[in-house]
Amino acid sequence: MSRFESQARVRARVPLALVAALLPLGACVDPLPPPEAPNENALAVGESRSIELRYLRFDVSNFEQTLTREDILALPADMRERLWLLDLDLRSGPTTPRLLDNALEAIKAIDPAELTPAARNMQTLLKTTPDTANLEGTVLEELISLAPILGLAPERVLADLLGIDVEDPILSPAVVSQTVLDQVIATHPHTRTRLGPRTNDNPDGVYPVTPGTLPVTLADAATDFSSLGTRYGPVFEDGVYHPGFIVGETRARVLEDDFSITVRANANALPFKGVDLTNVTEASVNSVRSQIESLFDFEDPSWLVVEGLVAGEPVIESLTFRIVEDDRYIPGGRSPIPLGYGDSLGFSLAPWTLEHIVLGAARRSFLTQNATVDYYQPGAAEPLFLAQVVNGWQSIDVRGGVGAPPSPSYLWDLLLEVAQTRLHDGSIPEGSGDVEFSLANVAVGTDTRSIEQTMRENLAADPISLLSLANTIIDSTVGEADFYYVRVDPIDDPDNAGDWLFFVTDDDIPLDDAGMLVRPYAYSSPGFYAGQDLVTRVSSAALVDADDEHQKVRIAPGDVLYARGRDGAIVRIDVGEKPGRARIALTMTRVQ
Repeated sequence: MSRFESQARVRARVPLALVAALLPLGACVDPLPPPEAPNENALAVGESRSIELRYLRFDVSNFEQTLTREDILALPADMRERLWLLDLDLRSGPTTPRLLDNALEAIKAIDPAELTPAARNMQTLLKTTPDTANLEGTVLEELISLAPILGLAPERVLADLLGIDVEDPILSPAVVSQTVLDQVIATHPHTRTRLGPRTNDNPDGVYPVTPGTLPVTLADAATDFSSLGTRYGPVFEDGVYHPGFIVGETRARVLEDDFSITVRANANALPFKGVDLTNVTEASVNSVRSQIESLFDFEDPSWLVVEGLVAGEPVIESLTFRIVEDDRYIPGGRSPIPLGYGDSLGFSLAPWTLEHIVLGAARRSFLTQNATVDYYQPGAAEPLFLAQVVNGWQSIDVRGGVGAPPSPSYLWDLLLEVAQTRLHDGSIPEGSGDVEFSLANVAVGTDTRSIEQTMRENLAADPISLLSLANTIIDSTVGEADFYYVRVDPIDDPDNAGDWLFFVTDDDIPLDDAGMLVRPYAYSSPGFYAGQDLVTRVSSAALVDADDEHQKVRIAPGDVLYARGRDGAIVRIDVGEKPGRARIALTMTRVQ
């Protein structure tokens, strides 16, 4: 809703007292005939039409606009996406909420019967130990047949190779969460950059996102985070596909149902009056942009009033992450080259696939693993079984001709095969081993007081977003003006006092709901020229009336100018005698 406060001042050509005195006479005076309808046909070559433009002001102090949840979601998409609130921190660290770590740790303790198949798969992966690992179908499968002969337990050998106990999880939640951050979340196009203030140093307003965090906007908060599933879901951009990583219903409460933002502005509420060169009709141009420097009083805390934020620290009620499996069984590599990686096909898969995640997490865990594992028969001088691990590369030698040893491999190649075997227990087909884990009833990591402060700082630092917000407060563009009339008061600027014509820029064209111009800025020669050949431009972008963006020219009766309209027509503009102090008369003739 919108409302005016009482402070207002009006500059008008007729004193208000006189208007009040004349109103009672209306019953005694014959009504004026309706104005003649303007000719809206396109101006023909050689045809002339005249028009008068008036410059009026209606200055309003503390004009208020209140935006509700629905109003925020109705703002142009570009503006909504620039209203950044917070970064949802998913990283592991002593000063972070450790959201992923805690979610992965929690899933290990849940009754499997209460989990979805994909969540049970993640639980299986996290709870796999040397004792529960199934070596069938893996590079160490030979140990199963060798074990009775050597008097060894395969799980003990695997534990010793990895340097852990037989009942220790092979992959820790911290390692898995960091790998998911690096290979799944960080590779999604929408987690790399976010929109923010457009400044002289950053005219596009595109900012890098802190690695390991998800940017959250005011629009996300207005949807109770349900929009995250769309932004961080499947995406195909620049020829690259990413399956996304957030699925299902996402919910977090940052805003109460009665949330609102009230903005107070000081503005001339009336538009500039201009001319559509196509047919020489009057059109209106929103005057807000010219006032952007004085529109909001940032020194006054009440310029922005935020109400209806939840108290304390908002909570994520539900947020589910998914990692997708490749449709094929991916064997581990058998070569140490490339050094430190190996030749598994898994490394050539997209980084967000489960097989690549397992390889990455296992490599992160065991890249520096070095061990010597040997087993002796009683009284023997030489070990019957000798295994060595050098920077994650394992090799096994069996003496005495008791059997063929397993092939050498990196430990992560071995664990990739173990993980795939376990995930497909129970005849689960390849491609059905997707894994999921959820955040439930966990704090987002920042309180709403900080969120409000961030909101204020982002709006105050972003003139373009403020302009879009101001345009929603005073939306007065009508028609398709090619230029408009500005009168500079000698009190405000004595050096530039007088009548000016400003040629429109693309910023004068309104935006649609998607943040795109409602019409293209189709001007090949913007500005005003001395001749119809449009060679000598007499306008400039000099600073006038706090504006240094528009092409503008000061005019006086008798001046002759030329301009090209958006349709390509060249029009001669003759400046006539002034009908009044804040009025101008123009005659337009199409010459080409």
